[in-house]
Amino acid sequence: MSMVEIVNHDEVIYTILDKPPPEPPKTPRYHSQLEKDLREAVLKRKQLRRTFGYAETPLKPPDQFLKKGEGLTQPIKKSDHKCVQSGNLPPVPKRPPPGKKPEKPQVNFKVVNIKKAIKIKGKPVEPRLVDTRDGHIKKIKGSGEVPEYCLRPDFGQMPSYLVKRNRRIQKALDRIRHAEETKESLCKLIKEEERQKLLSDLKQNWDIMQKAFLQLPMLTDTIPKILTKTKMEQDLRQLEKDIALVESNPYIYIYE
Repeated sequence: MSMVEIVNHDEVIYTILDKPPPEPPKTPRYHSQLEKDLREAVLKRKQLRRTFGYAETPLKPPDQFLKKGEGLTQPIKKSDHKCVQSGNLPPVPKRPPPGKKPEKPQVNFKVVNIKKAIKIKGKPVEPRLVDTRDGHIKKIKGSGEVPEYCLRPDFGQMPSYLVKRNRRIQKALDRIRHAEETKESLCKLIKEEERQKLLSDLKQNWDIMQKAFLQLPMLTDTIPKILTKTKMEQDLRQLEKDIALVESNPYIYIYE
């Protein structure tokens, strides 16, 4: 609850609003800190053509040439590391007190060992035999006294490597047989239209060659003329045989 302190006890509520409220004080006007420097820079008149640089670039004298170690180098980075003196180091915090270790469960090992001894299975007795009067003991397994090899489950069976090899060979044979069955026949029957076209082409070639043969000279007195005439005669006979073969066989098969 807030308390209101009354100072003027003669105050009347009817005359409170007659007086206007006092005006709040004005804040000081903002003035830039660089205003003075800016005014001086504006009022100061620059000399003409000073911002264009030198008319002729001044050169250094010959004795001030660039020497070893005076060129531009990579700036060295400044480290902010500060070495703290050993006397001003804060104290090392103390190790907190160790907590209470959890209690280990109390195990009665005698009872545990007794239970294990009860549940453990005994070592199977290995069959042995005594073959002498002095008590010489010999193991039955591997001695040959009892049949072992003939009682094996794989006795008389084909070895596994032979079974795998036969299966692999059978798969290869099946693959070859399937390829032969699905392979298209290499023998193809020529259609009647193709046969007629072949026959007409052969006759046309025979006409052209016959015409060229009739144009040969009658006198064959040189070796080239004899060879040419002989070759053309052989070609004509071969064409006649092919024409007779196509005409006499309506069904013609070709191998691709």
